[in-house]
Amino acid sequence: MQMTPSILYHSAVLFATLAMTGTAALNFLFFRKPRALVGVADSDLPMISVLVPARNEEATIEACVQSLLAMNYPNFEVIVLDDRSQDDTYDILCRLRDRDHRLRVLVGAEMPEGWYGKPHACWQLANASRGEYLLMTDADCTFTPDALLLALGAQREYKADVVSMCPDLKCEGFWEQMIIPLQYFIIFAFLPGPLIRLTPFPWFAAANGAFLFLSRETYFDVDGHRAVRRQLAEDIKFSQHVKRCGKTLWYGDGSRTYAVRMYHGLAEVWAGFSKNIFPAFSRDLPLLSVVLVFLFCTLVLPAPLAIWSWARHRPWENLALAAYLLTVAVRFGLSLRFPGAPAWAAPLLPLGWLSVIGIAINSIRQAYSKSGNTWKGRSYPKR
Repeated sequence: MQMTPSILYHSAVLFATLAMTGTAALNFLFFRKPRALVGVADSDLPMISVLVPARNEEATIEACVQSLLAMNYPNFEVIVLDDRSQDDTYDILCRLRDRDHRLRVLVGAEMPEGWYGKPHACWQLANASRGEYLLMTDADCTFTPDALLLALGAQREYKADVVSMCPDLKCEGFWEQMIIPLQYFIIFAFLPGPLIRLTPFPWFAAANGAFLFLSRETYFDVDGHRAVRRQLAEDIKFSQHVKRCGKTLWYGDGSRTYAVRMYHGLAEVWAGFSKNIFPAFSRDLPLLSVVLVFLFCTLVLPAPLAIWSWARHRPWENLALAAYLLTVAVRFGLSLRFPGAPAWAAPLLPLGWLSVIGIAINSIRQAYSKSGNTWKGRSYPKR
């Protein structure tokens, strides 16, 4: 059989999907849930400061703070910084503070030139903290009672300078359930988990800004969020910065540690990911373009090609069908691992990735527009 461009394409796609499947299988084995620290007396446990930046979070802040204050850890404080909210966030926080002395409420300073909102809020929180360890999270998260024991257990078991975990993603409606759980797919299919912990290379780095746990000493040793003060995707950039500083990073399965509903409906999904995707690639247009072409060729195109090949009775082109079925199998496996990744969305994987590609193109468009990115009522002009 002659090696035509079509055959070469199908063979390359099958090879790429086999690599994704192999990476996912590795992560199914080694992407671990943390184990809670046990056998340590309460008096020997370090003080932990839980730090929450909040801007216009009136819908979620009460549930977040209540879950934090309900944790079964003997020595912690919760500090929430109201980052100049324009809603009732501050009033809700004051009411909660009056009920529990472990909650401290700060009023954020005006954002200085050269900073973005969340890094500035996190930097203020860290400077106000009293704990030996810091847990940085987001105002739309809720936590299980063992969250701090799990974080400390992971830090000590894996001897990691920084611990981060992916959440249990709460999704409602078609588009949320279609697009948001693809974050699990990215982690499992593209990022070999053991390399995050065992290698010093910053391209093998991952973190979720909703769960960053590290010692206060480590935070200030790497210059904290001041090092990523002008980043919209500050969590990814912080994890890469940590590795460049020679620190170790452990990234694990936090689906039994905390939960978050990131966005509500397609409009928020579109706006939220548009804010992050291009900045996560350091605004490197050639790099992101290559990635988008790769995603289209390997995760979107094989399904329609398989149908077209079947209709033309070209059995050798069923390599495209094999590639499609392999990626669907990975997505289905994730639905068994994570409750926030519904199984019904697995066969529709190409539609999900086509949506992501559209959002990424919009992210590029936003970055080059005159107004730049807008988030939480703030505008970040193009650089």
